[in-house]
Amino acid sequence: MSENTKLTIEDLKKIRFLEGYTEEQLKIILQMCTMKEFKVKDILFEQYDELKDVAILLEGTLSLGISLAHEKRIHLGTIDEGQLFSWSAVFSPYISTAWVMAITPAKVISIDARKLNKEIEKDCDFGFKTMAKIAQTISHRLSDTRFQLMNQLIL
Repeated sequence: MSENTKLTIEDLKKIRFLEGYTEEQLKIILQMCTMKEFKVKDILFEQYDELKDVAILLEGTLSLGISLAHEKRIHLGTIDEGQLFSWSAVFSPYISTAWVMAITPAKVISIDARKLNKEIEKDCDFGFKTMAKIAQTISHRLSDTRFQLMNQLIL
């Protein structure tokens, strides 16, 4: 993993998850961000890790899954460009509910969850927008997970 690319407002405007934010709100988000790059098979985090950052995939593809007993891993789906992940960093106890691994080289925007939560509390419009987008992400991930688990049970 490396952290060397500088992000701009223009980069943020291209991200699907950040659509609908004002220029001023994007400037605030930009101050919370760092860019991280991952190689194939890099583990971004494991299930049950403490998370400090919310992340958005800028480039590449990531695998998302859960771990079971006896070190068995189940792939639940992929995270595509523009999608938010590691949303657990926003909610206490801030523990990951899944693992994430790069399956192609990937660029990820990490947003400091502590700073994000402060802005959510401070600005109602920003907070509502952000929580609505996170809720939508969780809803889609839950549907995807159910689908994948049903496929696992059928096999």
